[in-house]
Amino acid sequence: MESPETLHPGLADFVVVTEIAEAQALAEPIFQRKYRAPAPPASHGHHILALVRTLDRAWVAASYLNYLPFENAMLIGGACTDGAVLGGLPESRRAQIRSAGGLMLQTVRYGEARFAERSIATFGHCGDDRSWAVLSRCGYQRLDHPHLIVRWNREPKPLVRSELIRKVDALGAF
Repeated sequence: MESPETLHPGLADFVVVTEIAEAQALAEPIFQRKYRAPAPPASHGHHILALVRTLDRAWVAASYLNYLPFENAMLIGGACTDGAVLGGLPESRRAQIRSAGGLMLQTVRYGEARFAERSIATFGHCGDDRSWAVLSRCGYQRLDHPHLIVRWNREPKPLVRSELIRKVDALGAF
């Protein structure tokens, strides 16, 4: 597992990763392109956005991730990055983002650092190889359930662990 730093230092001049309470309007274009569905509303947990500064110095939402509290854990989902926004950046900036592992890596690191103290674990559903490549770098591991993954912030007692996994699994895809 890599360091839980929240932002690669090479991105600090033009990327900001932050939680935004009322993120739906900013996340909507990204979410629509990726999932063809509305972005989660403000009431749906914690909304993490990576904003990039464009050539005209405007800040634009380029990547989104949601953390939803569940029991004493978090559920991670809705990860998406706007390729059109990235495509509008100069190649040197795109190369810096690639070199830093991408914007999803930056948003996951931010979220994990932000919620680790209040969450015993973060669970996700992952069937996508590109997403798994990022999540595994952040300490996620596969469970004996189709697509269910977890990042333990603290190792629970075996009974607590199995009960939490059972409850999360019962949710189905989230």
